[in-house]
Amino acid sequence: MPGRVAAAFVGVLAGVGLIIAVFLPWYATNLGPPFSATSVSGWEATTIARLALAAGLVVTVASAALVLDERGALRLAHRHGDALARAVVAAGVVAALLVGFRLIVLPDPAEFLSRQIGLYLAFAAAIGAVLSGLAQVATRD
Repeated sequence: MPGRVAAAFVGVLAGVGLIIAVFLPWYATNLGPPFSATSVSGWEATTIARLALAAGLVVTVASAALVLDERGALRLAHRHGDALARAVVAAGVVAALLVGFRLIVLPDPAEFLSRQIGLYLAFAAAIGAVLSGLAQVATRD
């Protein structure tokens, strides 16, 4: 079924996007001259990003297994496919909550930091993972 393959493929893309976003800049310092602005990745800035990376790995592996199952390269029992689809939803929700928290609450010293593109991409990928997981659950027989 093309809808199931598409939903699982979007899950793979969302998971990979979340993994990559963890290593992109999440925060930059707001310091004026003579200081130079520096940025830090999510991996360097907070433990929450490392947990989001783990959730991204779960989304990627589970969605890839569902793509392979739909293509006939992997034979999963129906209940295993359902469990993998629900795991994508759960990991996506966890990632969205973790990244959303860091989107709202900046690490200390917050008054010297601004949000960067990696944080926004991580949040978008986490939301994509949730939506992909919900589509996978909805299209299961």
